[in-house]
Amino acid sequence: MTFEAAVASVPTDKLPGGTLHSLASHSMGRAMGIDTLHKARQARNWIAHEGASIGAIWSVDRDRTLQQAVELRTAVTDLALGDNIISQWCYGLAQPHDPPPTDWINGYPDAVDTWVFGHLRGLLPKQAPSSANS
Repeated sequence: MTFEAAVASVPTDKLPGGTLHSLASHSMGRAMGIDTLHKARQARNWIAHEGASIGAIWSVDRDRTLQQAVELRTAVTDLALGDNIISQWCYGLAQPHDPPPTDWINGYPDAVDTWVFGHLRGLLPKQAPSSANS
């Protein structure tokens, strides 16, 4: 069986999107940050499919490039917040008796922003998470 056939044979409610949708409808899912994970999934898809799309090269201008960078920054923030939740789950499974590293957890979204945008951080306004995915 090919990989594509294996993926196609998985019921849609067992794929990540369906699983997140199912969890989101339960109170446990809301407490686990499912809404954040859903936004992270949308952000990942936006980054992969639209994040670098600034139009035809001959029509690119400064304002459009800046706007795309702002939207990219918002999507990166949403993705980092979701990654942070998954990392906390993984840590809890791997180290069930140790407290999570709260300093790293609290600083992770900013560390990702610094890593991705570096010196551009001073040029880009910080937007609230999720506006790039609306």
